[in-house]
Amino acid sequence: MTQPEPPSEQQFLDLTDGDPGLARLLHASLTRLREGVGGGDLQEMARDVLAGHADLRQIATNDAYGGELLDRFHRFRAWEQDLDPDERQRITDEATELAADLGTQEQQ
Repeated sequence: MTQPEPPSEQQFLDLTDGDPGLARLLHASLTRLREGVGGGDLQEMARDVLAGHADLRQIATNDAYGGELLDRFHRFRAWEQDLDPDERQRITDEATELAADLGTQEQQ
């Protein structure tokens, strides 16, 4: 039985509207989830995506992972809404800069 191919960079570019920095950030985030920082279910999901066993677009609609992702999204939104506006802007600026730096690294 053949093993699935790891997801191509194109999958991550497609998910980030062609932004190479965001694509690298998405890949890095999945790598961290694969290491277990988000718990067992998200670790398994990230492992499957990074190994090419699952497509990230389909994961959100999958009963096995969709609920966990939705729960984490709601927790994030609650945390984000409680942020002070200045702190929210600082975090947004840092994330934008990180994505731009990653995009620049991709082009070199």
